[in-house]
Amino acid sequence: MKRFKLINLFLILALLVGLLAACSGNEKSSKDSDSKDNNATSEPKSPEDFEGELTIWTFFGDVEKMGQKFEEKYPNVTVKVSVFPGDQYQTKLMNAINTKTDVPDIFDLERGYIDKFINQPFLANMSELGADELVENYVPYVKELGVADDNTIRAISDHSSPGAFWYHRDLAKEYLGTDDPEKVSEMVSSWDKIIELGKKVEEESNGDVHLISHFGDVFNTEAFNQEMWVQEDKLVIDPKWEDIFNNMKAIREEKVDAKLGYFSGGWGDALNDGGVILFANPAWAGFMVGNENGEAEGKYGLAKTPSGYYQGGTYRSIYNESDNKELAYEFVKFIASEEWQQYNLEETGNMPGLLSIYEKNMDSFTHPFFGDQKILKTYHDLVKEIPAQKATGNNQAISTLWYDAAAEAIDSGEDYEQALKDFKASVKNGYPKINVE
Repeated sequence: MKRFKLINLFLILALLVGLLAACSGNEKSSKDSDSKDNNATSEPKSPEDFEGELTIWTFFGDVEKMGQKFEEKYPNVTVKVSVFPGDQYQTKLMNAINTKTDVPDIFDLERGYIDKFINQPFLANMSELGADELVENYVPYVKELGVADDNTIRAISDHSSPGAFWYHRDLAKEYLGTDDPEKVSEMVSSWDKIIELGKKVEEESNGDVHLISHFGDVFNTEAFNQEMWVQEDKLVIDPKWEDIFNNMKAIREEKVDAKLGYFSGGWGDALNDGGVILFANPAWAGFMVGNENGEAEGKYGLAKTPSGYYQGGTYRSIYNESDNKELAYEFVKFIASEEWQQYNLEETGNMPGLLSIYEKNMDSFTHPFFGDQKILKTYHDLVKEIPAQKATGNNQAISTLWYDAAAEAIDSGEDYEQALKDFKASVKNGYPKINVE
């Protein structure tokens, strides 16, 4: 009997211990739940709550203005921007990263070489910080260029860089019969139309005026509208490249272009003074236009190119080992915001990365060079046509090899087969790991 009572006593004690443990667990769970609820409903940090110094490296002087605007909104933060010459920037940045010496919290990457960086472990994974939400309403191609192979956000730009035809209004009236942007856009909506129109301009002007500056405009506007060059380590040549070559060759043979290389001295003279009607230019090319005493105001019209295209672009990344990552991400959030991109559009004329800024300004924004034309509508239509492709795979560098081979063949009077042969040899030499048939 005593043994039975002792067993019962142990059972009662065991039940009491279990009950106390359960109560304790429930209490702890309740506290954790309350804590989570409090965190979920707590107010986000205000700009005044952020403190410290943020370091940024760039090759682009306008980032200093970006830093100033951030400081205005975040009064307890100092932004230290270091601007380096473009030809030295990559080397200096990589030396700092490799030695882990004075690496900035944020560094800029240019479209021309972002492919070398985008998958590197020293770029912070901004998707983990919430960046996917920042770029939900972005121009698709702008977003995708900042995405690594694992589909995480590693770089974000505050702008897009769409291109279009800038044209001299006076020459358009004289040789095209109109300077109306919609009518001009229709007249140059295909390369076949451009070639026929260019022949007419050359003939009527006795060779003094040309429709476009160089056959390179075909390449510039079509280069990112083809399949990716490298797929499963194999060189893939989209058949459309032959059409691009043939259009370039026809433009030269039919005397449609003025043979003025892009951004050359003669090209700049024609852009400012005439002699060429159309220029395939990115939206940021205004720095090439002389506007002393407002002489360029209303001088140009903006027409659509046969395909949507972009040129250039500056992206911002966060150093993965930065001790200042939270503040760095706050800066990235700022440049991805409507507030900054609206200001940037109005101050510099740089086209936004956010589609919402395009849409809000489509029926109102004008630029002095283009008079009363609502240029965002033109750029918006074109920018949405641009395929969203990752920056990986050396795609831009290989496209440059193709252009070099094509231009050499055209200048030498050779055909596409020769251009293709030279191109493949260049790819084999430059990228031995790529299988070239």
